[in-house]
Amino acid sequence: MTQNILNQEYDEQMTLAYEGKIYDGDSLYIGNLASGDPEVKNLRFLEKLHIQTVWIYVNEKMNLKLRHGTIKNLTMDKYVHFEGDTVLLLNLIVDELELENLEVLTLQNNNLGNDQLFNLAKFKKLHTLNVSKNSVDLTHIHNVTSLTTLYMVECGLKNIELIASLINLEDLDLSLNKDLNINPLCKIISLTKLCLQDCNLKQIDQMGSLTNLNFLNLSNNLLQNVDSIRKLVNLQELNISQNKNLDISPLKELFGLVKLDLTHCDLRQLIALKPLINLQILDISNNSNVNITELQYLKNLLTLQMNQCNLVSICVLRTLVNLEYLEICQNKIVYLDANITDMKQLIQLLMAHNRISDFTSVYNHKNYGVKDDNYTYDYDEYIPVKDYYFHTYDQTEPEEEEIRYANTLRNIESPNIQLKLIQNKRKILKTALKNCKQEVNAVLKNTNHVQFTSSAAELFQQLNHTVSQ
Repeated sequence: MTQNILNQEYDEQMTLAYEGKIYDGDSLYIGNLASGDPEVKNLRFLEKLHIQTVWIYVNEKMNLKLRHGTIKNLTMDKYVHFEGDTVLLLNLIVDELELENLEVLTLQNNNLGNDQLFNLAKFKKLHTLNVSKNSVDLTHIHNVTSLTTLYMVECGLKNIELIASLINLEDLDLSLNKDLNINPLCKIISLTKLCLQDCNLKQIDQMGSLTNLNFLNLSNNLLQNVDSIRKLVNLQELNISQNKNLDISPLKELFGLVKLDLTHCDLRQLIALKPLINLQILDISNNSNVNITELQYLKNLLTLQMNQCNLVSICVLRTLVNLEYLEICQNKIVYLDANITDMKQLIQLLMAHNRISDFTSVYNHKNYGVKDDNYTYDYDEYIPVKDYYFHTYDQTEPEEEEIRYANTLRNIESPNIQLKLIQNKRKILKTALKNCKQEVNAVLKNTNHVQFTSSAAELFQQLNHTVSQ
């Protein structure tokens, strides 16, 4: 529970905190502290503390100390310093003798330098450290050999030779360090998760030694050759998106891949994906010239995203009967293959900005016992295709609110739209006509199928003709 602790009510709030009434379990969040606030004390059973937005004014000190040694997880972020001397954050606020059990320390976005981190090695149990968005390097951090997780995003890092000392490191994020030399990473064979997003990397030749990796993010770099990846046989999640003209042939040996992101890679062929039979989540969006033929072999896919790929057909997907989520927006698809009905596990289908006029195969999902949370596009927003959008016009006059999005003509007996229009009462037809505007999706429902039209022009003409009779 979030609490802003103010000077005038500080003692009362801290008493309540001690009694366990203002924080959830063993956690406490304190926000908007100003220099001169009293001490935080008597939190004997507190294990997790988050202090955010501390204002330290000119020539004032932050009289904030943490008493007792139960805190294991400490987050201090968004410290705002106003002129004066640089605040030695760890010296001023954290007495390492009173935080001997500290395991997780988050100091991101605090305008820190290396001088503020020289006490880190005294936290003998520290296993997770986040110093992202500070001007720091590994000068003092490399001495904290107990670390298993280290986040140094956007720290201006270049040389990381000292990282070899962190022999227990498993999770490392060095993203947004633009001039990074990653060769020293080859010595950290304990790594299981590595994120090097947006580092201007041109080669990763030394990465083959990191055979324990199961997660790797190399997105938004300058890579074209990723041959060393073929050795990372334990990889389960790989993101190499936004690397132009990328050769993905080495991926064919990563049989354990479960999740793969290849967006914005200028891909043409996906032959390398054919052997990846364990793949469950795939995103190949924004590859405008890609051939998707090989996708038919990925029969364990659960999620597939192919937005903005210039696709005109998805008939090759008929074998992907386990799909639960399919996204094919902003393509040139005219026809939804009838075999989409075989995707009995499909939960969501997003297909905005295509040229589809016949949605028969979509609605058949419900008739075949498939979940009906499929989506189509109407009025510049996703509209769920569900029964409450298909009202019975021949029995009751729909409220304007009910037909605002998808103007509906329900057909119980005949699939012939003209016959149905004649059968309906003129009053109801006029209501539909009033709300059915040009370029709004119109719907015809009968016992066998639902048909959509991307333009209401034809239906408009039929309605006008019938009402005028």
